[in-house]
Amino acid sequence: MRAIRKGLLVVLCALALPACGGGGGEISDQGDPEGQVALMEEGNGARAGVPQSGGGELAVAGASISDDLSSPGDFDRKIVKTAELGIRAEHVRDAAASAQRIAADFGGSVLSLQIESDGPVSADLVLLVPSPEFETALGELRGLGKKVTTDTVTGQDVTEEFVDLESRERNLLAAEQSLLELYERAESVNAALAIERELTIIRGEIEQVQGRMQYLEDNTASSRISLSIEPLSRPAPPPPAWSPARVVAQSWEASLAVLQALATAVLSVLVFGWWLAPVLILGFVLWRRHTRRPAAPGSSEAG
Repeated sequence: MRAIRKGLLVVLCALALPACGGGGGEISDQGDPEGQVALMEEGNGARAGVPQSGGGELAVAGASISDDLSSPGDFDRKIVKTAELGIRAEHVRDAAASAQRIAADFGGSVLSLQIESDGPVSADLVLLVPSPEFETALGELRGLGKKVTTDTVTGQDVTEEFVDLESRERNLLAAEQSLLELYERAESVNAALAIERELTIIRGEIEQVQGRMQYLEDNTASSRISLSIEPLSRPAPPPPAWSPARVVAQSWEASLAVLQALATAVLSVLVFGWWLAPVLILGFVLWRRHTRRPAAPGSSEAG
């Protein structure tokens, strides 16, 4: 029973950041293992996937957890590539169909396709192509348009993160195997339950690391290209030097403009000059009285 508890304590120290600082050599089994296992069962100590050892190997129940970290230079570089491409094509729908065929020819796929037909036809595509064919596919897509308006290529190097994840996965798997062997030799229910709790936690960390590794694998194995296709702008044809129909149309439009201006002026005078009406009426009355001559004396008798 004491041997099982010592082995469990060693595994926990391999996964704890502060509890087993970077000594790098042996982990001493001096002291009270009963009290150490009790502290473990209370959840003491933070966990991490890479042990804090200084360069050796940690032997636990027949398995070893190595802190050997491979250099990123020993691996193929893992680059997440993306591109944004904008082109102008004479026939938008044909260019969009050709872009889909290019992606399929290189073993890729179309993640999304949207064609706008309200007004000038335009298309937006998101293509996924294998990373080794990224530059070649991008060159063929550029050739679909008469003009390239946007051409942006970006890359993110995730090699170092992937190497760290691989090392952490190896250490976690070795710790899991050691705990499984300890579990088979557990001599009490309490010891078995304590090991089960540790196995559950380590298994969760393993799945988290493997999920991140798979995400990086997928994003580096295939590259994303966002393609925007706009119609090709055509200059308007120049008008002929002289056209009778154009002269008639321009004259008609000019006459309508003149009539509109006159009507606007008359309506403006009528609306804004209403207060002049009483003045004009009074002036007219005074003028009539002033111009009316009085009748001469005896003019009625002379008749």
